[in-house]
Amino acid sequence: MRFQNQPAEGGPGVPDAIIHASIRLLIETKIHQNAISTPDHLVQIKAHLTKLHSGREATKRLLVITPDDVRPTILDSLTSKKDKRALVWSSFARLDQAIDEMLGEDTEVTSERESFLLRQLQMMLEDEYLLASSNDVVVVSARDAWPEYNQIHAYVCQPKRQFQQVSRVAFYTKGQIYPLVPKILEKHDDVLLVRGQHPGKLGQLVDRLIKEKRREEGGRNKVLLLSAPDSPDTLHLPGPIMNNSMSQTGKPIAFTMGQRYVYSERLKTAKTTQDLVSKS
Repeated sequence: MRFQNQPAEGGPGVPDAIIHASIRLLIETKIHQNAISTPDHLVQIKAHLTKLHSGREATKRLLVITPDDVRPTILDSLTSKKDKRALVWSSFARLDQAIDEMLGEDTEVTSERESFLLRQLQMMLEDEYLLASSNDVVVVSARDAWPEYNQIHAYVCQPKRQFQQVSRVAFYTKGQIYPLVPKILEKHDDVLLVRGQHPGKLGQLVDRLIKEKRREEGGRNKVLLLSAPDSPDTLHLPGPIMNNSMSQTGKPIAFTMGQRYVYSERLKTAKTTQDLVSKS
């Protein structure tokens, strides 16, 4: 397998990278929204496709990654069936979510080094502001978190856990997304759980976590303070959203094993998790 940055040989166009083995995968990235929107931008994409088709590999794809919420419409103007089949678009937010799902899936085997590098990639994407999205709700796997939210109005998880830029949390467990979607009031990335250490509502919560033996004193956690169930800041859905997600082989699967991102406006009308899947 060969990795190379900005390959110039093999035809016109200089994509950002190439991964070359029994497949040929060309990669083009943009770091600004709407960076692929004009006929001139399409010329670059067509040049990359020409380079792609010059290879002899059985499987060839051009992967275009941008910060946009939806696939750039200019890409739909490609007329060649071969070009349409070869071009794949993804947002950085979808890449970030795919990493979360892979690392949270029990059936996936990743080494400690691979997991570390993938988490570092996610941190870089966030630091470079490439994860901005209309998806403003993180749906978390919540077997214990859902009842705890109802009692303490917070979400407590491992320290420095990475989230995209969201304003709300939704809870998924037992095959459904629950109909209360609280607003995030405060974010604390790495909190040392010591009584009397923190001011305000965070301090009150830490004292309660320790007093009620929900967490051990001296531990560290990420803490999201959330609006209460009866608060006007909490989004109340018409009812629970039932999971009907399927694998590619048609087997039922969990909507998320860790976290997944959705658009709050879709939550308001969705009856099943398939209604939340982007059709863009």
